[in-house]
Amino acid sequence: MTPTHFKAGLWLCASATLLLSACGDSNDSDTQNTAGASANSESVRFVAFGDAGTGSERQIAVGNAMAEVCQVRGCDFALELGDNFYLSGVQSVDDEQFESKFEIPYENLQVPVYVTLGNHDNSQGPGEGSDNSRGDYQVEYHYLAGRTSDKFRMPARYYSFSAPADSKTPLVEFFSLDSNPLTAILSDLNPSWNPITYGQEQLSWLTEALQTSTAHWKIAFAHHPYISNGLHGNAGNYDGIPALPVITASGQPWKEFLESSICAEGVDLFLQGHDHDLEWLEPVESCGNTHFVVSGAAEGPRPFGDASRNASFWQVDNQLGFFWFEITRDAMTGAAYVLDGLELPSAGGRPAAAFEQTVSKPE
Repeated sequence: MTPTHFKAGLWLCASATLLLSACGDSNDSDTQNTAGASANSESVRFVAFGDAGTGSERQIAVGNAMAEVCQVRGCDFALELGDNFYLSGVQSVDDEQFESKFEIPYENLQVPVYVTLGNHDNSQGPGEGSDNSRGDYQVEYHYLAGRTSDKFRMPARYYSFSAPADSKTPLVEFFSLDSNPLTAILSDLNPSWNPITYGQEQLSWLTEALQTSTAHWKIAFAHHPYISNGLHGNAGNYDGIPALPVITASGQPWKEFLESSICAEGVDLFLQGHDHDLEWLEPVESCGNTHFVVSGAAEGPRPFGDASRNASFWQVDNQLGFFWFEITRDAMTGAAYVLDGLELPSAGGRPAAAFEQTVSKPE
């Protein structure tokens, strides 16, 4: 199967069973489309992190910290929110970066890691997002025989999976989205990645998947944010670029995509990267009751762009960290963990969260 076959969930629905999770409907039992504890479990637990892939001691420190939290609080899997390989993505399915920037940093994190693509993963240069074919190598790696571990999970460029595993009525369904073609600084010359047509294909898939999902909770994750107090800012005005027709760099096509999907269909939580900080933002009128969490501080933390741009429950910049979540039928608990240098603070012999809150499932 060539890389072009991996990018469109609609093609997969019509002609293959191998990647049915990309179409939001599968009975595959190898955890490509399901994750976590058994069907009788009453909760789903996971960590979320992003903007990590350098292979540095900072990335390794965050990987070990996540493993420590998972050991104490429990994790069924992890979500990686894009920019998995700096500065310009992998160049083949055999690229050594899979080892140095994923397998080694997360060798102690003994859970599947469900991955989404970022702008650096799809770039020829430092993050311009103009070479989406590079992202396809990450999809291919998901299926590579003989890799160091089977933790890296990306069955398609956009896909869904549910948890707990093997449940006929899953507690949570997760939707991994491909934001780069709708946000790139420089457009990809390959017409397959035209933001209008590619965006509509993905939107059709996502809308149907959300409307037919039987999960009690719905969580989406992608690299580029809808709202953020970080340096890049809100979709539709990324980096101060005005929203102009057909120009993707402002994030206006991505903003419209999200408002037509996760906002319109009432997704409970949207997990985001791109900005290298930690934020739990309050729901905004334009997107109903959806909560927004930025978790992009897993390697190179940066300062906020405007800490008051959006109302937040909690936020911190310039520090390494990640989020841990537990979902039960009635509530969602999230905890932010911030490293002190390269170490995870503890209290009473347990990892100490910098912030934690529980929100109830809306009626």
